[in-house]
Amino acid sequence: MVKILSYLVPFVINFLDGGFFFISAYRFAKAGCPALVCGSGVTCWGLVYCIVSMFLGKIVNSGNALKFIISGGTVLSLASAGFMVFDALFLQFLWLGMAGIGAALFCTPFQLFAKSLESSAGKVDTVRATALYTASWSVGLASGPLAFARLSYRMGFLIMLVMALGMTLLMLVVAMLLKKKKSTAMDAASEEKPAEYSPEYIYGKSKLALLGWLIGGTGTFAVSIVRALWPKHADIMEISRDHAAYILALVSYSQAVTAILFCKSKCWMYSKSAAFWMGFIGALPLLGFAFGGGLIAFYLSAAAFGVYTGSIYFYLVFHSLDHPEKPQYFVAGNEVLVGVTCIIAPLAGGVAVDCTGLSGSGFVLSAGAVLLTMIIQFAALKYLALEKRGIIR
Repeated sequence: MVKILSYLVPFVINFLDGGFFFISAYRFAKAGCPALVCGSGVTCWGLVYCIVSMFLGKIVNSGNALKFIISGGTVLSLASAGFMVFDALFLQFLWLGMAGIGAALFCTPFQLFAKSLESSAGKVDTVRATALYTASWSVGLASGPLAFARLSYRMGFLIMLVMALGMTLLMLVVAMLLKKKKSTAMDAASEEKPAEYSPEYIYGKSKLALLGWLIGGTGTFAVSIVRALWPKHADIMEISRDHAAYILALVSYSQAVTAILFCKSKCWMYSKSAAFWMGFIGALPLLGFAFGGGLIAFYLSAAAFGVYTGSIYFYLVFHSLDHPEKPQYFVAGNEVLVGVTCIIAPLAGGVAVDCTGLSGSGFVLSAGAVLLTMIIQFAALKYLALEKRGIIR
């Protein structure tokens, strides 16, 4: 019961973020704002998210994670209310910043909490924790824009407010259930005796986590550009708001399905061939977004791009949580990386569009970054010679 309730939380948090991102970018686009402004809402969110995540990396652990998650829900409730009541166009930056605080208070703590939930008999199922967490937040991020596809934005924010309050109460219930049982998953994780690892093994794991930062950073760069600039590109391509929302949602639904399929993963996370396919599957749909000429092309691109994003986020979270000594350091680093990328990517994409006059140029920029990262990842995995170093065991 505790696990089922807990994995609903990433859905709710990212439902809110997905809605915030889509409606703010869409409102800026419809107001005739340049691409740089349309993308800067995500930048505002990312700046705050980055700063708060850096702070959390020093104080959060599996024992106090629930307190931060509940605090994040409270802040997101306030942000939803602000969006609904004070709806001036540029006040959106204020509420997006508040949403960034709430999301940061959730993401790093929840990943540590999820890992502890999957701990039993001295073993930690990092793959399962990674897959379920990624699938849950992906579905939430996909569903958020759909709340605005048919509803007025005020009604959408009202729904978000109710969900944020409900999520906060849900985590309070989870906290009471864990306290009542006395023996919780977090207790088991904290009492678990640390295994002894060779310096070579720890070195290899650290390098993989750093490589995960590179892969995740590039993927987030591409995703941020898509989320920030797609509403404007869709408007220029005369795609209705409904279809624009559905296409954006399909990226995350495809991402969620991909994460679920990875629930029994064994070793693809160490494979050089997987690195090649990740890059190829990532770059091709980005070019589809840039040069696609119809709804079918955009829907196919969204589905394929979701396979890529599901792969890179699984890769990023798995190698951070799987570190034998410092998972909290690398998980917090993940979120800082997401924040920094969300600052840079929309601005870079917006500048590319405004300078070239081509609404798809930001997607071409992302495709180039994905292909370059693929080459670096392939070379790094070959250099590490993982099997010989004993990383897989």
